[in-house]
Amino acid sequence: MPEGMLGAMVATGVLAWGLGLSALGAYAWRALRERAREDITGQWIAVTGCDSGFGQGVVGELIDREAHVIALCLTQEGADAALHRGAALAPVLDLTDDAGLTAVSRDIEAACEGRLSGLVHNAGVVLPGFVEYQPIGSYRRVMDVNFFAPVLLTQLLLPSLRRARGRVVLVSSVDGIVSLPGNAPYDASKFALEAYADALRAELSLWGLRVSVVNPSTMRTPLAMRFFEAHRATWEAMSRLDPEGSWKDIWSAEWLEAYIAFNTPQLDRIAQDPVHAIRDVVHALTARRPRLRYLSGTAAKTVFRALWLAPEGWSLAFKRRLIHPRPPVTK
Repeated sequence: MPEGMLGAMVATGVLAWGLGLSALGAYAWRALRERAREDITGQWIAVTGCDSGFGQGVVGELIDREAHVIALCLTQEGADAALHRGAALAPVLDLTDDAGLTAVSRDIEAACEGRLSGLVHNAGVVLPGFVEYQPIGSYRRVMDVNFFAPVLLTQLLLPSLRRARGRVVLVSSVDGIVSLPGNAPYDASKFALEAYADALRAELSLWGLRVSVVNPSTMRTPLAMRFFEAHRATWEAMSRLDPEGSWKDIWSAEWLEAYIAFNTPQLDRIAQDPVHAIRDVVHALTARRPRLRYLSGTAAKTVFRALWLAPEGWSLAFKRRLIHPRPPVTK
């Protein structure tokens, strides 16, 4: 083998090893940095959507760390459970009620004496269905809960967050980086939340406030596990609005039942323990150096990261395969 070729091979090998070791070292250094946590004992943190799922889990984790938790709930049952778990306050309200949000923000400010260390926007609603049978009210309802409520509540609590140099954590979704068929209102609300988070992060950084976004993939929560069954409610709502609509020729009741029956079992196969997202939310609140974004769950870190970064044509081809069984397609 010529000396020049041998030298090139050696140099390439050294370079590859060097890059590999550098990457490993960077990963190890990042892991060590992220392990450092702040003591949140006695700090006040408000969390929305605490009736079940992520919110309920986050409340428990924060209470275990001796934080003073304000658990915003939709139902009295959820509030009673949060108080029993140890929450300092558990207001019951509809997040789409602006007057209610304003009143609860005053209660929060009074409780924390104007120093709020964390605000977690976890509450959310999903109204799935394909765009042709989505009533416009679905979009308005989902945007009200998933986008407008976090925007208003953040604005109302900014003075208290600024005094405490606090943190804002927005629970988005993998649907906030990759929109999927059959869920346009929810996806649109999460894309809007992502844009808001980007602007908020830059603006609040002037005062040292941190803003993190958490993007969970499918987790075993009540919201996620009812996803395909919830298509039926949307279809029926559109049927009441437009009972003789031509959309039924394509998205028939028979097709709907076949779609639900085929896809519902898939949830059991892909859904993961909510602890993945809960840990990421808690890390964003307690780490000395929280991440800007957390992809929570195996699918988020693999499939959705790939779709997020892939050419749009590849992503489209993948998404088309998710529509099964196909509705009748006529030319």
